[in-house]
Amino acid sequence: MSIHVNFSTHGKEINDALQAVLSDNDPTNWLVLAYDKGTNDLRLQDTGDGGLEELNDEFFDGKMQYAYTRVIDPNTELPKYVFIAWCGSGVPETRKGFFNSHLSEVSRFFKSFHVQINARDEADVDPDLIMKRVSESSGANYSVHKEQRKPQPAITPVNSVYKKTEIPDIAAMQRESMRREGAPAPVGTNYKPVQTAPKPLASRWNAAQSQSDNGAAAVRAERERFEREQREREEQSARAQVQRDQDAEQQRAAAEEAEQQRRQQEEDERRRVEEQRRAAAAAAAEEDRCRQQQEEEARRQQEEQERRAAEEEEQRRAAAEEEERRRQEEQQRLAEQQRKEAEEAKRLEEERLQAEEHARQQQQQEATLHGQLDETADRAVHAATAAAGSAVGHPSNGLSAVVLFGYAAGEENEMTLNEGEVVVQIDQVDEGWWYGMSEDGKRQGLFPANYVQVLEEEPQAPAAPAAPPAPATPAAPVAAQPAPAPEPAHTSPPKQDQGATAIALYDYDAGEDNEISFREGQLITYIEFVSDDWWQGVAADGRTVGLFPANYVELQK
Repeated sequence: MSIHVNFSTHGKEINDALQAVLSDNDPTNWLVLAYDKGTNDLRLQDTGDGGLEELNDEFFDGKMQYAYTRVIDPNTELPKYVFIAWCGSGVPETRKGFFNSHLSEVSRFFKSFHVQINARDEADVDPDLIMKRVSESSGANYSVHKEQRKPQPAITPVNSVYKKTEIPDIAAMQRESMRREGAPAPVGTNYKPVQTAPKPLASRWNAAQSQSDNGAAAVRAERERFEREQREREEQSARAQVQRDQDAEQQRAAAEEAEQQRRQQEEDERRRVEEQRRAAAAAAAEEDRCRQQQEEEARRQQEEQERRAAEEEEQRRAAAEEEERRRQEEQQRLAEQQRKEAEEAKRLEEERLQAEEHARQQQQQEATLHGQLDETADRAVHAATAAAGSAVGHPSNGLSAVVLFGYAAGEENEMTLNEGEVVVQIDQVDEGWWYGMSEDGKRQGLFPANYVQVLEEEPQAPAAPAAPPAPATPAAPVAAQPAPAPEPAHTSPPKQDQGATAIALYDYDAGEDNEISFREGQLITYIEFVSDDWWQGVAADGRTVGLFPANYVELQK
């Protein structure tokens, strides 16, 4: 906080109140200034028009206050200005230290005043004491306001009609003046004749002449008395005129002094107002400069925020456009994928329908084939029985094989195999199915060829590393073959045509009802090339017909 007095915070209220006290046309005749709490900012405490008696109630013991009042000088009846600096006895010592420095600043602010009073208690601001100080400072006890101004004669209007100017008769005017005045009175003089000798005694005989002389002396004495009184009146009039002239000169000098004081006050007031105006203008300019700086800073921050917002908006727009582009691309990709999937599904559906139709046809063909196989098997059984009968009496060197894997007969015309036993009198009725009987001759029938190993030196199929599933009955129709003659029992009937065949390169498990499963090394027969990727054929069991992937098998020539 500054140690100097601050007039700017409440400057307008203080200046307005001061102008009201200085104005003769405003009833306000006093003002009191006090400090804002805890600061050096002067504020207007109060104003009034009740004079010193009302002002006396505005001072407090615990405050530092400044009063400015207008009073009427009882001697001159002119307005006088009194400056009162009040420092109450209850003011803290820390604040009293500022009183003298602040007093000089406040006195410079008020500038023109006739009496300054430094007050500590109520006795110092007693109205009678203040008026006494004002009266003592006024000088001579006179007033320029006691004489009434002589009214000026009214100005008569100038006639608008021309009149001839009369030439005055000077001689006639002089005669008329002498007639009104009569004989001029004798001029008084101070001359007294010097008597050189005493007057002679009057003679008794000359009494009449003495009486005549006494009458002349009385006239002369009366005339001298009149002349003396006239001279005294003239001297008194002259002295009165001199006194009047002196009084008028004094009044004129007092008036000039009052006018000079008034002009000085006006000049001081003008200078003070000008200084205040300049200070206010400087403060306003500084405030405008600060406001412009703040506005410029606010505008710059606003522009920066708008620029950042525009950049963020541009980034969001670019991101949104990029997201929209990606979304459209994803939609296009998904649409293309869905289209391809739909086309693929349609193609697969068409292939499935074709495969089902083909499977239906294959089932019909299988049914026909099974009938033919049953008939062929019956004939083979009869032929084998006959051959076996002849072999009992006459052993034959027919084809024999050892059983590699056990096999349970699934049909009435099939033969159950036990691992390790020997099957004799084998007739290779088909590539996958052979016909034979056990060594004891109690069992005979068809059995899978890959479950046994031929004991003769004929080409034999390699043994599978693990038990494969039972091969299927050939799907393609097989032409009925005549039963072999009983005599050449070792002669094999000709093989049937199995169509296009393929060997499985990998294991495959069916994923749909219209597909087939197979294991590595199994033979797939009656293959139809329904498409480049999917083929249809009969599984190794000879009964199951379905689709399988073309790249899982190797086509046999």
